[in-house]
Amino acid sequence: MGAAQAVPWTMIPLLLDKLGYSKSDIGAVQSCDAWGKVLMAIPAALILSRRPTRGVLVSSALLAALAYCLLPWMPSLGWIMALNLLAGAAWSVHYVAIAPFLFRNAGVQQQARVFGLSEAVHTAAAVAGAFLGGRLSVILTQQSGDEARALAWVVTSGGMMALCAVWPYSRIKEAPRSFERTAGSSGSGLLPVLRAHRGILLRFALPTWMIGFGASMSIPFLGLYFHERFDRSAGDYANYQALASVLMTAGYLLTPFFISRLGFVRSIVGLELASLPFFLLLAFTTSLPVAVAAFLLRACLMNAATPVIKNLSMRAAPEGVREAQTAVTSLANSLGWVLGPHVGGWILDSGDNRYSSLMIATTAIYVLAALCTWRLLSPLEDRPREHRQRDREEDHDAGDIREGCDQRG
Repeated sequence: MGAAQAVPWTMIPLLLDKLGYSKSDIGAVQSCDAWGKVLMAIPAALILSRRPTRGVLVSSALLAALAYCLLPWMPSLGWIMALNLLAGAAWSVHYVAIAPFLFRNAGVQQQARVFGLSEAVHTAAAVAGAFLGGRLSVILTQQSGDEARALAWVVTSGGMMALCAVWPYSRIKEAPRSFERTAGSSGSGLLPVLRAHRGILLRFALPTWMIGFGASMSIPFLGLYFHERFDRSAGDYANYQALASVLMTAGYLLTPFFISRLGFVRSIVGLELASLPFFLLLAFTTSLPVAVAAFLLRACLMNAATPVIKNLSMRAAPEGVREAQTAVTSLANSLGWVLGPHVGGWILDSGDNRYSSLMIATTAIYVLAALCTWRLLSPLEDRPREHRQRDREEDHDAGDIREGCDQRG
């Protein structure tokens, strides 16, 4: 699924640009992906509280495959937006399912490593997807002479990659779950859980929304940034994305080291702030080598915080609230992505494609998000005694689960 996400993510803005759509139109299409995540985040948590993870992941892969296979061939912007909305809904289900599944099936001592490894594997697949997508776009353009049609076929190939994920997802073996009502629900579903634990949910939601809003202002337009400022092709940008993914993979694998030395919150804030000078360098440089280096290092540092905050959010949430925690965090991130592409596209269209203004605004929002993270999440670093006891019990249970899965082959 990492490759299936990387290919459309990289190529859809470039495809729309070749089809003659404005930056505002491109931002609107990108925001539809976010709207799909917004609309599906809470329903996904409700579904996952009542259904096994395996079937949910299979369904999300099928929906993503359908959306990406059809999207590039649609005759109007409305249909393109509708299918990107469907893809966003599929990814929302996928994101909400993964973190609680990993947390349930990993012991406490392995959680930092498992979350980092999960992000690393996803990103390594994205490396392969971005590289192959870029090469395929170059080859098809050379053969057909029509870059827009070549990009359309590359986006379709992303849908086929999502389809390939159905079989391994269908083979998942997970621990039996009782699917009882979660703590604090009073027997009436998800809403009481959200109400009872709104304090901890909002602590993660606010900085997540700020990061999502800041990122979505600039990240969807980076391919156009390299094309317009340095005259780089879609294949070149795909190569840059692949290199960035390699460095991001290394960053993910180092997260247990950061957590052991700095703790969770210092790791998150330190990595986010360390990425910002490279974003500013990207904003002002006119040298392609400098821009590529800044692009790579910014991506590595900023994204290395992802598994750390996922791990912390799962550790901070009581048993029975983790699906809701993941859903609310995903919802907050997606709400940021709903607004950000519109704002980014408006800034570019109204400012004669001033990417420096766009990136300065993003950097300012990232600084505020880091400060918010420090203020809101620092109290969660020292968890109560009952959480530590719960973790020891889950560590023992996870060992039994892994042993049982090994015996089943």
